[in-house]
Amino acid sequence: MANMKWTEIQSFVDKKALVLLPLGVIEEHGPQLCLGTDIYTAHIYCLTIKEKLEKMGYIVVIAPPFYWGVCQSTGGFTGSFRVRKETAKALISDILLSLAEFGFKNVFGVNAHGDIEHNVAIIEAFREVSEQKQINACYAFDEWRFPHFGLKLDEPWLCPVKPQIINVSKAEVPDVHGGDIETAMIHEFYPNLVDVEKAKSLPPVALDESSVEAWLFGGHIKELSSQGYLGSPADFDNVEVQKNVDDYASRITEAILGRIV
Repeated sequence: MANMKWTEIQSFVDKKALVLLPLGVIEEHGPQLCLGTDIYTAHIYCLTIKEKLEKMGYIVVIAPPFYWGVCQSTGGFTGSFRVRKETAKALISDILLSLAEFGFKNVFGVNAHGDIEHNVAIIEAFREVSEQKQINACYAFDEWRFPHFGLKLDEPWLCPVKPQIINVSKAEVPDVHGGDIETAMIHEFYPNLVDVEKAKSLPPVALDESSVEAWLFGGHIKELSSQGYLGSPADFDNVEVQKNVDDYASRITEAILGRIV
């Protein structure tokens, strides 16, 4: 939408287009990746989801990306912009309400940032707008996370996304943040935004079980990883990027199909 004229957007409204809303943050992702890694990733997913839905006969438009989400885990690190949960929630609500005022009926949120407070802000915004009945606003949310957020899988403002069952990485250390998969994604689609030599020089950094809570609730990333990543960026060449994108987009597409009105 950001590159369109208002008349073009009106034509999508008239055609009853589905709207995809990319969601993310601006935060550090290690010394090898750009701050916009999450929102670029969400946009990549949206492009593939759009393609899949259009093959099924739907008309789809991608909304301007929302990237002022909540940086909880990486809070305090240079480059991680601090946005309050209440602020992020209000902004997302206003975006959804604007889309409703334009005349769109179906909006689906696609997120690439896992912080707890960030996801709470998204869920609350989609719930409140959905309950106003102005628009069918649904957030594509990983099914396995529902119980951790007190959710029951039947919330009309959420699209439960099935878990990934394929392996796209050969790294021994999982990509928690700025690891091999995220580095590979940006290198594939935005190669000029990756410091390849730096990525190849970085040793793996693992997160042990005793540190999970410290990571999740934020403010300790410099203690857990002085360079701001958790994973094995050097293994990015071994990631099956297209397979990962297609799998993720397929699972979200399936979730969206169950919520279109």
